[in-house]
Amino acid sequence: MQTEAEKYLIKIVRKILAKSNQALKIINLGAAKSTVVENELLQEKKDFICDRADIEDCNVNEDYVERTYICPLENLSPIDTAKYDLAFANFVLEHVSEPDKAAKEMARILKPGGEIVISLSNPKAPEFRLAKATPTWFHQLFRKAGHDDAYPVKYAYKNINNFILSMALVGFEIKEKKYFPATYSYLHRYPVINLLSRAYDKIVVKGNWKNLMGHTVLHFRKS
Repeated sequence: MQTEAEKYLIKIVRKILAKSNQALKIINLGAAKSTVVENELLQEKKDFICDRADIEDCNVNEDYVERTYICPLENLSPIDTAKYDLAFANFVLEHVSEPDKAAKEMARILKPGGEIVISLSNPKAPEFRLAKATPTWFHQLFRKAGHDDAYPVKYAYKNINNFILSMALVGFEIKEKKYFPATYSYLHRYPVINLLSRAYDKIVVKGNWKNLMGHTVLHFRKS
């Protein structure tokens, strides 16, 4: 199931593509083997390059890919400085041990004025407090067969505002911050509990209780 946060990340990236009068160089950070975001972008515009980086082989046979890199976000040294116009990272930062280093590296690889869109978990939300306290095999139970394996979560950025500060310290200006409820996206396959999770998400949204919303999308611009 595509989360509301992922949909919103795609919406922002598509807007950036649509307003550009030139082909943009994009990089998918933490790409794995997924091409969900790129396939959505192709509906908006065809003339872009979208390279890929991950800690494991993330190569896919797609015309829009020029380069793939095997490296962690904390050390993107194989990637040239100021190479990309735009980057996105879809639920990757929760797995990173040193978010300050990742922020510095993401700033390095973007051109001046470049933009990055990030979806990430909100560690203050109850479901992710639970996720931090449970082993990776437990997280795997909630993943649909055929999808990528679950990776250990760290939430080293501690909270959303702390991560925004890390990005600001390396020259990023926050353009947008938006929260989304998350429990239904994980529990929708389970009878009865999916109804309860949907009701919970609706209550959280109605109350605008951001600390209870599990997903966040952040849009930054490099100064």
